[in-house]
Amino acid sequence: MEAEMELKEALPLSRQPLPLQDLRSSQQLVAQDRCPVCGGLEWNYVMHAHGLTFFSCENCRLMRLHPQPSARTVHSIKRVAAENLPDTEETPVEELERARNYWMRLRSSLGKDAFKSNVLLVSSEPDLIRRVGYDVGFQQIEVIADVASSEVEKFDACLAVFALERMDDPAEGIARLHRLLKAGARLLLVVPLLDSWPARFCRDAWTELRPENRFYFSADTLRAALLGHGFDRLWLEPDRRRYTIAHLERRSRFYPSTWFTRTVEVVCRLVPSFWRHRFRVPIATSAFLLAATKADLRSRPKLSIIMPVYNEVSTFEQCFKAVRDKNVDGLDKDIIVVESNSSDGTREVAQKICAGDGVRLILQDRAAGKGNAVRAGLAIADGDIVLIQDADLEYDVDDYDELVKPILQRRAALVLGSRHTGSWKMRKFNDQPLVASFFNLGHFFFCTSLNLLFGQAMKDPFTMFKVFQRDCLHGLDFECDRFDFDFEILMKLLRKGYKPLELPVNYRARSLAEGKKVTVVRDPLTWLRALVKYRFTKISRPPF
Repeated sequence: MEAEMELKEALPLSRQPLPLQDLRSSQQLVAQDRCPVCGGLEWNYVMHAHGLTFFSCENCRLMRLHPQPSARTVHSIKRVAAENLPDTEETPVEELERARNYWMRLRSSLGKDAFKSNVLLVSSEPDLIRRVGYDVGFQQIEVIADVASSEVEKFDACLAVFALERMDDPAEGIARLHRLLKAGARLLLVVPLLDSWPARFCRDAWTELRPENRFYFSADTLRAALLGHGFDRLWLEPDRRRYTIAHLERRSRFYPSTWFTRTVEVVCRLVPSFWRHRFRVPIATSAFLLAATKADLRSRPKLSIIMPVYNEVSTFEQCFKAVRDKNVDGLDKDIIVVESNSSDGTREVAQKICAGDGVRLILQDRAAGKGNAVRAGLAIADGDIVLIQDADLEYDVDDYDELVKPILQRRAALVLGSRHTGSWKMRKFNDQPLVASFFNLGHFFFCTSLNLLFGQAMKDPFTMFKVFQRDCLHGLDFECDRFDFDFEILMKLLRKGYKPLELPVNYRARSLAEGKKVTVVRDPLTWLRALVKYRFTKISRPPF
């Protein structure tokens, strides 16, 4: 009775916004804590649901629960919820299959060394998941309630299931996991995300809005937290499951009572009893699987600038010197120049001036296209952040600072330098007005098509200024050699789940007469092919 009274006091059945004085008080309290992902102190009120109050970071949009109910209250909530479930001594087969899927995913990444690996398990339900781990062949599974209890690199892999969002400080938890894992160790996280379909559809009725969950990640904030604490080779995918109708009804009783859970419960009861335990429904769950690998921590992040060069003898030296002399606060820098066997003397200029620390020169045997040159640069780029820079002086290197800032602040992983700061007619060739109109209309057509295909609202997806975390490219293969590479790389990053942030940049277009290399007939055809192919072809999942 006492627990139920505490539960009623902790979770009043109200979803109305907090009174203004209470909201200001809560904002003052939450502002005392830095955001564990980006370190920000600005928190915005999001909503009030089930008696719980939620705030989000102004910078990176990490959402958190504040104030956090006491451990006693959380225990009371779980106990009362459990009392609403039918009595059963057996673990539902769906839960066993779910745990087995996690172990099989981890085992596939470890290969032949899986069965002798020492695995750390961090989970809110360790008994069930550890038992299933033994069943699939793992023999060395250690559960550590507090990941700070050891500072020794002793584990070959880690499986963390619904644990990160429940930690007092998830960033510190990730840092501790990094210390506990051996070099090159595998990490598999299972985390509910704000990007999931249930979260976007249910909103304040989302079943994950529970008092035991202290933080709520989007895909971007989760990736930023991992990359910022020494993990790379990230790969994110939804946790797909199939549930019986009976199991769906059972879960709807366990979660907080909302219009969504009540609807699921009513619909399940309408299904004939014969089908409840036999018919399995594919479910879009809130959970995502994120695979990562332990990497070395850099004391200072590094920017790799890739410069493809072909027949730019009149502009290359001036552009290269501007890039070489440009300092970006907070970043080390290296420049990768890819010279594609120019016929106008550009190669000789490049060999002369591309010398010294922090500059690498790739001399290609033939001109295979801008995309081919960029791919050659990406193959050796080792910076934390990658920026693509043409050698034609159309773009301003002084825009670097603003372009890399959102990535350094962990606000975005992919930044586009938009040339559309006003009129959509960004090309105005005084000597070729008809050509300018043709390119402007073409840009409008292809931009609109891409936005419709991906549900985006980008203004300039084909800008040269693409700045991104190098790890964004993990698991992606590229094949385009010409200007259709701009389509390929952006579309594959969109398919992988990255959301571009567009920032205005300075731009001075040059005409075909001034040396622009886009063709009027051939390149638009390759762009059409890229739109269709890279929207619908499957992106293969890497081994890990």
